[in-house]
Amino acid sequence: MTEEIYDIIVLGGGAGGVPAAIRAAQLGGKVAVIESKDFGGQCMNRGCIPFGHMMVASNIVGSLSLGKDMGLQFNEVSKDYSALVKRQNELIVFMRQGVRGMLSKNKIEVIEGRGRIAKKGNVEVNGKNLLYKKIILATGAQWLQPEFPGANLEEVVNTDSLLTADILPKRVLLFGRSPWLIEIAQFLNRFGTHTILTTQEDTILSDESKTITTRLRKVLKIEGIVIKTQAEILNATRKGDDLTVDLNSKDGRETLVVDRVITIERAAALKDLGLKSIKLDEDSEYIAVNNKMETGTKGVYAIGDLTGLQSQHYSHLASEMGIIAAENAMGKDASLNPRTSTRILFTQPEVACVGLTPKEAKNAGYDVMVGAAPLSMNPFGMIIAENEGIVEVVAEKRHGEVLGVHFIGTAASEMAGQAVLAIQMEATLDDLARAPFPHPTLSESLAEAARDALGKPIYLP
Repeated sequence: MTEEIYDIIVLGGGAGGVPAAIRAAQLGGKVAVIESKDFGGQCMNRGCIPFGHMMVASNIVGSLSLGKDMGLQFNEVSKDYSALVKRQNELIVFMRQGVRGMLSKNKIEVIEGRGRIAKKGNVEVNGKNLLYKKIILATGAQWLQPEFPGANLEEVVNTDSLLTADILPKRVLLFGRSPWLIEIAQFLNRFGTHTILTTQEDTILSDESKTITTRLRKVLKIEGIVIKTQAEILNATRKGDDLTVDLNSKDGRETLVVDRVITIERAAALKDLGLKSIKLDEDSEYIAVNNKMETGTKGVYAIGDLTGLQSQHYSHLASEMGIIAAENAMGKDASLNPRTSTRILFTQPEVACVGLTPKEAKNAGYDVMVGAAPLSMNPFGMIIAENEGIVEVVAEKRHGEVLGVHFIGTAASEMAGQAVLAIQMEATLDDLARAPFPHPTLSESLAEAARDALGKPIYLP
């Protein structure tokens, strides 16, 4: 009797693994996906979905002042955190069911358990051996325990703690380099938590355009969020019900009293996958892949958070990588354009950055043109009081090809899709400048930013 062999086994059923499995099945492959926890992965269960849900609530609270300016009167707003958590948990359960339904529809075998590669072509799971022709590794990332003295105290937690809490802590210190801490800081602050945001970097969002980071920092400070840069926790100790934190930052050394320290550092989950059996290094920071998602071992693909540092951990990037890996594993020729991936924050105002910053473009050797259009001068921006919003366009001078677009403002996440398409289609400044965006919308400022880069703005002074 001939043993059954899968064309593709996908190890991990998260934001990258699920689309990888579905695309491989669409191309005629016999596919199995192995998942040890909840389908949907970090994003759906403990990341972008629950915290995106929280940010929607946060944004409603943040919009109340605009409503009052428009003549709408509100009584004092009560905030029931347990009701918010209940709704988001129901939403996540519904989404998980949807994932299972999609896998079933595409006749993908779902195997619940911890998969481990025994040798090339063989995965062990639940005491059974599964044979495969090719494998896509999509096991995501894991939390890193911080290393400062006192980091093992029960009051030093990751963001999962917020998803199971009945009430929010009254005083929180957020510590780390992750941009998602900024979202959490704004949410906690708006829900009544005294919030201190600390980062080891020189500024928040240190890799992004100064145009964007300066405006976001201004908004956060106006709201009352304390920001500490070049920060290091020297020690954390428990004193009664309080957590005392010795912090050194750009502002100097000080002692802070809080209820929780929350960190969010994550790294590729490489341990116990059996990588050595397929000649991959489980002690590296991540699995290196080329633009086809191929690893150094033939027939082995890796996607998502496994393949980069935390700054690249975006579920939409993992999904695109999964589709590319599946297509190449099934004999097609697909590749990733890293410039089309959006770096995004669902703060209020939202931040969305696509492609190169002005600094990155200059360092890459381009003769750079930059244009910007403040949303405060956009008609719809005036209506909704977009005082700190802006669109920035980066292009190379010779042909005018768009290299990057950066947004801060309402609906930045939606406008970013236009920037993705522009870069993917190798659009020029002239293309953007002549695009008839609808009026009145914030998207009109994308055309105006392009015109500004060309030195022919219509609506800017």
